[in-house]
Amino acid sequence: MIGSLLSIALGVDSGIRNINPLYIQAGKNMGATGLELYTNIIIPAALPTIIAGMKQGWSFAWRGLIAGEMLAASTGLGQVLMTGRELADINQITVIMIVIIIIGVTVNNYIFGRIENKVLSVRGLL
Repeated sequence: MIGSLLSIALGVDSGIRNINPLYIQAGKNMGATGLELYTNIIIPAALPTIIAGMKQGWSFAWRGLIAGEMLAASTGLGQVLMTGRELADINQITVIMIVIIIIGVTVNNYIFGRIENKVLSVRGLL
């Protein structure tokens, strides 16, 4: 959580800082203030960068989970990987590494891929 929180926060900060000032000015000219300005202009404009930060945060959290399991857990993929290492069982190590990759790619494609496609389709880019 600690490693992923920083990358998500940087994604949100970068997304908000890089919004075209013309969008904010147009929203203010149309009467948007305060919360309305954030919900209707700033957050939708920063959403692609926020999603990129979430993807990066997911990858940091996934690696942290596996590393934590390697160090302290009694069950889990990391522990099975360490057991294979201690027993010098290359087949077990390879299979666990493939499972870790498959889970990571699946979450990336099916969860974040769907979110990205939804954002692109709402904006008329897909």
